[in-house]
Amino acid sequence: MFLGLLRRFDLVGTGTGAVLELLTLLGCLGAAVYIGQLGALRAERFASLRSGPRPAGSGQRAAARLAGIVLAVLAGVVAIAISMPGLLGMDSGWIGAAGGVAGGRTGGAAFAGLGVLVSPVLSVAALLVLYIAYRPVLSEVTQTQLSGWMFMLPALLLMLLWIYLPAVNAFWISLFRDFNYLGNATFVWFENYQIAFRDPLFIRSLVNTAWYVVGTVPLSIALGVFVAILLNENIRGLPLLRLAYFLPYITALTAAAAVWSWIFNPGLGLLNYVLGLENFRWLSNPTGIFAMALNPFGINLSGYAAGPSVALVAIMIMSVWSFLGYNVVIFLAGLQSISKEYYEAARIDGANWWQQLRWITWPLLMPTTFFVLIISLIGSLNVFTQILIMTPTGGVLNDTISVVMYLYQKGFRDFDFGYASALAFVLFVITLLLTLMQRRLFSGRGGNEAQDS
Repeated sequence: MFLGLLRRFDLVGTGTGAVLELLTLLGCLGAAVYIGQLGALRAERFASLRSGPRPAGSGQRAAARLAGIVLAVLAGVVAIAISMPGLLGMDSGWIGAAGGVAGGRTGGAAFAGLGVLVSPVLSVAALLVLYIAYRPVLSEVTQTQLSGWMFMLPALLLMLLWIYLPAVNAFWISLFRDFNYLGNATFVWFENYQIAFRDPLFIRSLVNTAWYVVGTVPLSIALGVFVAILLNENIRGLPLLRLAYFLPYITALTAAAAVWSWIFNPGLGLLNYVLGLENFRWLSNPTGIFAMALNPFGINLSGYAAGPSVALVAIMIMSVWSFLGYNVVIFLAGLQSISKEYYEAARIDGANWWQQLRWITWPLLMPTTFFVLIISLIGSLNVFTQILIMTPTGGVLNDTISVVMYLYQKGFRDFDFGYASALAFVLFVITLLLTLMQRRLFSGRGGNEAQDS
C-alpha cells in the first residue's frame, strides 16, 4: 500500500514503473510470508488447545481472526489493482471501464477516486477485527499499549502523508537526472550525489554554512546563558526585560530581516551613522573578516582562509539578535528548575558565585544546553530566510549562499529537482551525524559532571 501511494503521489515522467512494481511484488511476498507465519502460529496454538477443554467463545474468535486476515489480503489485492494492475494481469483502464459501466462518462473518475479509498478502509477494518478477536487473550498492559497506538494512529497517518511520504518521494526524485515534472527523467542512481561533491558552488555553500554555524551557535548560547543568569536574579522590571528579549524572536523573520537590511544600508543605514562610517557596504562586501583584520599588518589571506565575508557576518549579527530571546527563555526555565537548596548548601560551605556557577549551575544546566545546542545547530544548518531577504542572490561572489539557498536556486530557479533533492539529503545526513556526535559527547560529559558535583 505504501509503495502504491508512492507510485500515485507524484512521480510524473520518471519511467520507473517496472522498479516500483518489483518493489511492490517483493513487499507483497513479504506480507504473505508474515501472514503465513502468523497463521501457522495460530494453528499450532489451536492444535495445542484441542487436547484440553475448548474455551468459551473460541469459535467466534477464530472466525474473527479469519475475517481479519481475509480483509487484510483483500486490502493488499485492491491496493495492487488500483496502483499497479499489471501485476495482476489486468488492463490499466479497468477502473475507468468499471466506473463507466456504473455511472456513465464521469463515473470512471469517481470510481477511481472511490477505489483508492477502498484499500485503506479495508486495512483499518482488518485491524479492528483482529483487535477484537485477540482482545480477550491479551494482557492488560498490551491492551493499554494498543489503545495508545490507536489514539496516535490519526496523527501518525497525517505525518506519513505530509512528512514521511514526501521525504521518500524526494529521495526517489534525487535518483533521477533532469527531473522537473514536465518531461521524462533518466534514472541515474547516485550520480547526483557524486556531482554534488564535485560542485564548487555546493562546496562554497557548505563552507558558508559552516562559518554561519560557528559564528552564531556558540555566541547565541553564551549570550543566552549570560542574559538568563541576569534575568534569574531579583531585579525590578523583570517581566518587562523578559518581554524585551523575547520580542525579536516572535517578530516575523522576513520583517526583521527587512529592517536590518535598512540598518546595514550604506547610505541611509543607522549603523554607518552611529559608527561614523561613510558608505561602508555591509551586505555587498565579499571581503573576509580575517583578511580585513590582518591586512593592516601586512598579512594577506585569500580563499577560505580569509574567513566569512563581511556580508555573512552582518547576517550572523541579525540572526543572533533574532534568536537570542528563545535561548534566554529556555535557559531561564532550566535555571528556575534547579533547586535553591543546592546553592544554600554551597554558600554554607563557603562557595563563591563562580564556584556555584561552575559546580552547580553548569552541570545541572547541561540537559538544557544540549537541547538548545541541537535546536540552534539544526536551525543554523537550515538558514535561508534572512539570507534570501538581505542578500537575494547569495552575495556578490556567492559569499553568503547557504546550502538551503543553493538547493532552493537549483530547484525553483533552474527546475532541477533531482539535484536539489540530492542536496537536501546530503544536508540531512550532515545534520544527523552532527546531532548524533553531540548526543554522544554530551551524554558522557553531562553524566560525569553531574556525578562529580
